[in-house]
Amino acid sequence: MTILSCELQCGELYTDPLAIGERREESGEARGMSYDGEMTVRICNDAAENGEDQEPGPLTWLNSARIVTDTAEDAVHCLVSIGDPRGAFCFTVRRRPDTGTIIIHMPHPDEGFAHKRTKQLHPGTLEVVSHDGQTVSYADPEPEEEEDDDE
Repeated sequence: MTILSCELQCGELYTDPLAIGERREESGEARGMSYDGEMTVRICNDAAENGEDQEPGPLTWLNSARIVTDTAEDAVHCLVSIGDPRGAFCFTVRRRPDTGTIIIHMPHPDEGFAHKRTKQLHPGTLEVVSHDGQTVSYADPEPEEEEDDDE
């Protein structure tokens, strides 16, 4: 069986996600091992998943992302959730058992039960669109202008 290792690198690590006071800020890294080949790495934006207001900035559109190894399918799945946290776009890279070739499954505009509707901009690039095919913006809101109180 394949032995996998996992490294997490981020600005701060918590020994317990519910115990914020127990930070391991000095390290910023964690490592784990899987002896059965099964592993999941998950990144989440708790505010987005829970519908909370967020400060404008990068990745506010992201609910969560996961990388999952799947020994039964001899595959690696990458799932990215935006908007509705109940689903995700799934990209899969797997080896065909009959030929040993590697194939890639990607979301596509005609897939049934898609996380979000998409349209192809050019081969390999999709745009998320509304149910009626219109462009959807996930742009940050414009900052509100402050009024002068000098009067």
